[in-house]
Amino acid sequence: MERVEEIYQGFVVEHQLERAGLFQLLRERFISVNTVLYPGCFVHITPSFFFQDVVYVDRNDLARGFFANRDGVLRKIGSRQKYEQRPQVRFVSQDYTQPIPVLDESFDLLLALYAGGISRTCGKYLKVGGLLVTNDHHGDAAEAATEETLELIAVVNEEQGAFTFSDQSLDAYLVPAKEERAPATVELPKRTEWTRSADYYVFRKMFADPSLQEPSRFSHPH
Repeated sequence: MERVEEIYQGFVVEHQLERAGLFQLLRERFISVNTVLYPGCFVHITPSFFFQDVVYVDRNDLARGFFANRDGVLRKIGSRQKYEQRPQVRFVSQDYTQPIPVLDESFDLLLALYAGGISRTCGKYLKVGGLLVTNDHHGDAAEAATEETLELIAVVNEEQGAFTFSDQSLDAYLVPAKEERAPATVELPKRTEWTRSADYYVFRKMFADPSLQEPSRFSHPH
């Protein structure tokens, strides 16, 4: 337990990456969310404090060792969990861009935090009606906005540790700002700027991915 606590404190809490308020808000706003898929999770087990069934995916060696201490991870979650059921935690040690051994369209919530290409590579695991939550750190929100199966339904902003939810005026988000003409001698970084941005974006999967023609050959881990 001491090693789990040390790693979680050093890599998550001390870097202010816990974001417990975000998951508390999501739990309150979307009470039907139970199953969560977290590709590129590292050792960020905070979602399990709020959601009972989470599958974590990462190829990082430290993350592999961290989750190998299953009893320590479960004790840490148990000390903070906000639900009565026994937490269900599974760690998949692999690159999330490769097929994950879970059922397609089997998760209520897909997290894309500090990892790229999640909506493209892992969107198929999200249920119809399920949510994708991203901070656009690797352009995930911009990419999700181009996915025909996804629709932006809310944004979340953080100020001094307080998280606020809004589902109003969403048309103003993820709209590229008008580019200003620069002198030919000036090379600007190629990064899309938005007319209005948020700290986190919440998308809903509106219908099944047309490419999913056959059921997955994998069974649900729980």
